[in-house]
Amino acid sequence: MSLEWFYRMEHAVRQSLPGGCEGFDELNIVFDTDTTTKHPSFIFSVAVGFDEGEQESFCLIHFDPVNQEFYCYHSEEDTDFETKALFGNLDEMLAFIHDAFHEYLDEMEDADFDDEDEEFNDYDDDLEEFDDYDDEFEEDVEENDSIEWITNDKYAHIEEHSPNGDIEYNIHYKLGIVPETGDGVLLRNTVTKENGEESEEGIMIFFKEEEAPYIKDLIGEYLAREVPYR
Repeated sequence: MSLEWFYRMEHAVRQSLPGGCEGFDELNIVFDTDTTTKHPSFIFSVAVGFDEGEQESFCLIHFDPVNQEFYCYHSEEDTDFETKALFGNLDEMLAFIHDAFHEYLDEMEDADFDDEDEEFNDYDDDLEEFDDYDDEFEEDVEENDSIEWITNDKYAHIEEHSPNGDIEYNIHYKLGIVPETGDGVLLRNTVTKENGEESEEGIMIFFKEEEAPYIKDLIGEYLAREVPYR
């Protein structure tokens, strides 16, 4: 039994793998070998998360040192049976790795879609609570006659576009003062439209006169930042 063919193919795969698919550059593909078993194997994984060593394998190819052949087991989509695929050359192996990688991506996209759908259902269930909060907020603003509004109403319209959908924000600002204490008041009311659903959130921030310069400095630092966040 000899592993010469195993090591030759390992070298060839390492040289050819980076150019096998554009998606390989977008994700951190890890290529490991395991020679501690009777049939050594190539293990192809994707590094996930932030913890070092956290990986998800998407392709496993074995080597039979007696028959000097590479093979793997592949599950058929329409049946519960596994088939044994033999690789006669490097191109066949690279093509299989490429297909296995895209099957992994498809599974991850389906899993992400299910998670997003569940989160959206939870959000839909909470809309009534948001509505109750908005009613209470509007009543608080109307009943708070001690605030003297010192600016005109300001409005901002922001749109965000992504593969998952479009989001629109209509934001209303107003600045006031409490004459009795001299405290400043910032009103921010946001109407969010996403996936055909609309929600509203309002907040009022009270601050002391001595705090105003610090708030101004913080906003100035945000506007002067050099590294874009988007």
